[in-house]
Amino acid sequence: MKKQQHNQRQKDQEYMGQNKRNWIDQRKLMKGIEINNKQEQVLQQQQQAQQIVAQQQAQQQKGSVVDNIKKMEQQREERRKNMQEMKREKAEREEQNQILGKNVDVEFEIMIDKTRLKGGLIQEHQTTQNIKLCVCVRKRPIFKKEEVGGEIDAISCANPMIRVHEPKLKVDGITKYVENHDFQFDNTFSEVEQGKDIYDVSLAPLMDLLVNQGVVTCFAYGQTGSGKTYTMKSIQELLATDLYKLISTTPSYKIFVSFFEIYGGKCYDLLNAKAPLQIMEDKNNNIQIQGLVEKPSESEQELFQLMELANSVRTTHATVANDTSSRSHSICQIAIRQGYSDIGKLILVDLAGSERAQDTQSNNRQRRLEGAEINKSLLALKECIRAMDSGQGHVPFRASKLTLVLRDSFTAKSNKSRIIMIACISPGSSSADHSLNTLRYADRLKDKSNQAKVQLEEREVTNEELLYRQQQGQDRQSDKNLDNNNKQLDKQNPPLQLPKINDPRNQNNQNAANLKKNQSQLPDKEKPKSQPVPPKQQKRASSIQEDSDDDVAAEELVNKKNGQVKEDVRCMKETMMKNEQNNANGNGNEFFDFHEKVNTILEEQDEILNIHMAAIKEDAKLLQQESELIQSIQGVGIVDYDVDTYVGNLDAFIKKKLKIYNLLNKKLLVFKTHLKEEEEISSKMKNTFYY
Repeated sequence: MKKQQHNQRQKDQEYMGQNKRNWIDQRKLMKGIEINNKQEQVLQQQQQAQQIVAQQQAQQQKGSVVDNIKKMEQQREERRKNMQEMKREKAEREEQNQILGKNVDVEFEIMIDKTRLKGGLIQEHQTTQNIKLCVCVRKRPIFKKEEVGGEIDAISCANPMIRVHEPKLKVDGITKYVENHDFQFDNTFSEVEQGKDIYDVSLAPLMDLLVNQGVVTCFAYGQTGSGKTYTMKSIQELLATDLYKLISTTPSYKIFVSFFEIYGGKCYDLLNAKAPLQIMEDKNNNIQIQGLVEKPSESEQELFQLMELANSVRTTHATVANDTSSRSHSICQIAIRQGYSDIGKLILVDLAGSERAQDTQSNNRQRRLEGAEINKSLLALKECIRAMDSGQGHVPFRASKLTLVLRDSFTAKSNKSRIIMIACISPGSSSADHSLNTLRYADRLKDKSNQAKVQLEEREVTNEELLYRQQQGQDRQSDKNLDNNNKQLDKQNPPLQLPKINDPRNQNNQNAANLKKNQSQLPDKEKPKSQPVPPKQQKRASSIQEDSDDDVAAEELVNKKNGQVKEDVRCMKETMMKNEQNNANGNGNEFFDFHEKVNTILEEQDEILNIHMAAIKEDAKLLQQESELIQSIQGVGIVDYDVDTYVGNLDAFIKKKLKIYNLLNKKLLVFKTHLKEEEEISSKMKNTFYY
């Protein structure tokens, strides 16, 4: 019984276990089905979401395309309106220009008008009373003939700003655009302002300085045809009136005027029929202009007449830009004196018009050489003004004749010296590059980037101290180096010299030197014993020795001055090369190669002229002697004569002529070679250098 019950319980337990397992399996199956259903739902939801997103994106794309099309249509309409407006404006401007007689590029004109400086003065003009170096810019009006020729007014002024609107074409050569260049100076003057406006803020405030040991220098600078001479004449008229008002209270004050020009490296007196002058520097380093006429002026009218006379005889030539361009630097010096004492000095400088090298390539050699001298002197002037304004110890005023005669302007005491630079520019669009060069030149006069890093003392430095520093410092070392270089060059290329004919002093000196040389080579026994010299011979010998010493001293002085000139040119070249590195122009070597060749040509030209004149004079003497020789043989009544004497004299005459003309021929061959080299270099020149 018990066994049956036990078996029954086991069966029940097995049955229950089986049911439990079945139930668990069923639950697992149900869970799996439920999970699958959920996954399917998630997938369906994701697919639905993707479909919705895709539909939205499609709708958005459809909307953006439509929007883009609408925007493009709007832009097209705006462009059409702008084009129509531009055409209308262009047509109106063309009609207006036709009425006014203008023949300009209307598109450039409209673009320039949109970027002009608007309004009048940004600030009032400042006077020069407390400015050591004042840089002013004046824009002249555009001429009617320029507008007829297609010129556009490409300059706008609003003191102290000035803007150059440079018309350009893009790389495609079709698209037009305007590049604007802005500058700021002490004062700028537009075309509506008169010469009196310039005078009132520049020279008028400095009148009191002129009667207080002051030195006032006013420059007019700019390209050919920019109105420099016109500006200076208007200033001179106003100045003549104020000067005599100034000295009217002191009758002992007198006014003296000198007026000269520098043309092609030479100086001419404009108040003395353009007589040639010599610019010399004495042993005290004072500049002397030998032969310069200084005329007293008793009245305002007389002063103005002297200025008019000088301006009327000034050297002018027709150039690419101007039919009567001033090709020389004119310097008017007005000195106020009381007895023999200088009270003040005013220097008015009308600088020659500058031109680019390519503008002078078609001109003859004389025009090219004069253009080279002008550009070199302008560079030297800029360096001197920069050195003075920055307080540098050494002012390279010997680098050109222009800066040499203006030495007082650069070396005067700082509180007694004032310099005014009036840069004149042409408004024409074709002159935009010229105007930019002029403005950059004027802008760099006050450039502080290259100033010497030195602290100036509070006290003023006198001229004597400057002279001492120059002589003891830079000049000593530079002269030593230059002298050594010159000696080496002289050894390699000994100069040919024309013998001074019939000069007993030179002949005696040469004979004495040869005798001394020969005696030094003899043994002691063979050397002649010294004999007592008669008093007359002693006196003659002493005078010859003194003359020889004077010649040696003069030669040493000349060598020193030449060394100083080369040193100043070297300083100018170093500055230019520094600016070349900063600007990456690559023109410095080309510039100085050309100017070294020009200087060589000018020096050789003078030398050949001197040798030629000496040869002509010697020919005249020999011709007279030859005529006498012929008369001594073929004269009337002469039957007997010495043929040997005739042959000997004729041989001497021929040798003298051959010696002179062989020397002249050698110089001429070298000169012709340098002329050819100058022509080759000038053909490669493309720029005017305004460093």
